[in-house]
Amino acid sequence: MRNLTRQAAWTLIIILAAVPIFGQGTTSTLTGTVTSGGSPLPGASVTVSSPALQGTRTAITSSNGDYTIQGLPPGTYSVRVELEGLQPTSRKATLSLAQTNRVDADLKVSAVTEAITVTAGAPAVLESPQIATNFTKQLMEKLPVARTIASAVSLSPGVSGGIAGNAISGAPSYDNVYYVNGTVVNENLRGQPESLFIEDAIQETTILRGGISAEYGRFTGGVVSTITKSGGNEFSGSIRDSLSNSRWTKKTPFATEADHIDKINNVYEETLGGYLWRDRLWFFGAGRQLKTSTQNFTSITNIPFTPARNQKRLEGKLTGQITQKHNLLTSYVDVKDTDGGNFFGSILDTRSLYDRQLPNKLFTAQYNGVLTSNLLLTANYSNKKFSFVNSGSKSTDIIDGTLMIDNPTGRRYWAGTFCGVCGPEERNNFNWTASASYFLSTRSTGSHNFKAGVDRFSETRLVNNHQSGSDFRILGNTKIIGTNVYPVLDSTSIIQWNPIFASAKGDHLKVNSAFVNDRWDFSPRLSFNVGLRFDKNNTRDDDGHQVSKDSALSPRLGLQFDVRGDGRQKVNANFGRYVSKIADGNVGGGANGAGTPSAITWFYRGPVINPAGTAESALLTTDKALAILWNYFNSVGGTTNTSNLRSVSISGLSTVLPEPIISPSVDEFTIGYGIQATRNAFARVDLVKRDWHHFYASQLVTSNPRAVDTFGNKSDVQYL
Repeated sequence: MRNLTRQAAWTLIIILAAVPIFGQGTTSTLTGTVTSGGSPLPGASVTVSSPALQGTRTAITSSNGDYTIQGLPPGTYSVRVELEGLQPTSRKATLSLAQTNRVDADLKVSAVTEAITVTAGAPAVLESPQIATNFTKQLMEKLPVARTIASAVSLSPGVSGGIAGNAISGAPSYDNVYYVNGTVVNENLRGQPESLFIEDAIQETTILRGGISAEYGRFTGGVVSTITKSGGNEFSGSIRDSLSNSRWTKKTPFATEADHIDKINNVYEETLGGYLWRDRLWFFGAGRQLKTSTQNFTSITNIPFTPARNQKRLEGKLTGQITQKHNLLTSYVDVKDTDGGNFFGSILDTRSLYDRQLPNKLFTAQYNGVLTSNLLLTANYSNKKFSFVNSGSKSTDIIDGTLMIDNPTGRRYWAGTFCGVCGPEERNNFNWTASASYFLSTRSTGSHNFKAGVDRFSETRLVNNHQSGSDFRILGNTKIIGTNVYPVLDSTSIIQWNPIFASAKGDHLKVNSAFVNDRWDFSPRLSFNVGLRFDKNNTRDDDGHQVSKDSALSPRLGLQFDVRGDGRQKVNANFGRYVSKIADGNVGGGANGAGTPSAITWFYRGPVINPAGTAESALLTTDKALAILWNYFNSVGGTTNTSNLRSVSISGLSTVLPEPIISPSVDEFTIGYGIQATRNAFARVDLVKRDWHHFYASQLVTSNPRAVDTFGNKSDVQYL
């Protein structure tokens, strides 16, 4: 008891002192029971080996005959069980990412031969009340889908797709957590996974949709964990070329459509893994080169143009074993991406095109240490950096940088949407985590797999969201002759100004968390998952306003019952609460003025430009039309003019936070049944019921206070 107390104390000290957190969802757990003649067998040695594992790992069965080996890389394993005087047994098992797998063994009295069994127990999907789906690289390559993370998620039950992305178990599409090698790769604004991977390097993806352990947080949907390949004691590699050609796409019936360009586009992928020091230092590298030219056409004018994408992805990974029980893993992904011929909305001309860059980088460092046979420590640090560069208009000039919009249709021309020369937009995150896992087997309460950890997540977004190069948009009619677009400006035209009155300093979203979770095998037929998570949100917007500063507890409880005691039929039930972080964008910055454009509009009352009946030779081009418009606008006071004022919306003025908002949460109830029908066939059905709390909404306040803008206009205030 004294030794147990001492180990628990050291565990707590290590957790608090370690650089926070572990690589979530990057490993697997192997558990099981060893018997002899049906009775528990203590003291048996369980040794696992795999091409995915440096060296071997060994566990000794407890007085109950059970064992657990945690922190194993997913892969195919050989499991050898032995005890002096008994016949050893070898089993084969496939361990799935972020899941628990079981291998039981019964040793017989014999010293002559060794029993070799090539099958393991029930599949991982039946070994836990957790609702999960796993897709391996081999399976994805056999299916007629893309080999991306999003494609794997879309194949999972309980997932609905849409323009914004995959929605898991009914949650908003932005409210899932995506991990690659234990690192959060969510895009900050819409929450979708960044392309920080090479498809041919993906080893497998697991989608957690219900009954999710307390080690996971900051979501109300689901958790998606992907790992890429690592090196090994054998050298292996691959080369792939994917081909496309615009000519292979059939033309539409429209007679004005130009011929598609006949050009083969290649996407090359390469992987190579091996060892620098057998069983001590492995390497893995992967590359992806995309250089494509596709056919596109402007709207109505049908001007052909060729968007060109030049993207290079590079991944490098080192796996090192300091000693047999301590290892380090570092990985780095660098994406250089030039998106040529990009545009926003529906465009009428090629002046609306721009070439933007989308650099993306990800660094991860992980430590795993087996401190004792029952105690495992993991720690992780990650840093993701992404930015938009030159995304928008190439000029801030009042003529060259002003966006023209055809008011009836919304089609755009003359200048690119947004501003490409006003500075990049940055979307970054940082994550530090640490956890400790401890296996405890008792006679009275069964066996426990305790896991406790801390998690610090930080997300930042820095953007001055200019709506055009000049911050002006002109909304009017157009006259289109062939490929030429002429503005028609009259009393129905609108001058729109989108100034940013305060520059962005960058918003800051921080979540500090701690969790404890126990996978509890109370008896051979009854097991539980009991966990509790604490999350503390601290979010400030670009103005420095406190958007959220709340904390919440998330209990997790799961139950699994083996109906017949043979592991082939299991009933599951779960209750859990999942608490999300504050969403960026319209929520985290909903009452923010810094970096956010206002919208002030005036009616144009100047000379009519290009009226009906004007001969083509007399039509004014856009630059000349704009010169006349600005001469008129400046003559009546420019942006201080109130006589022709149409509308005023000042960012951060009429939408306010009366108090910090509460993080959204969902309560989940599930019940399910799983059966292994044959060696290779199983089925599982789950009913999931979820109740959401603390939705985001804006409430209009029709009484005082009222917002007053710089022009003296009053408007009702809405509370976020």
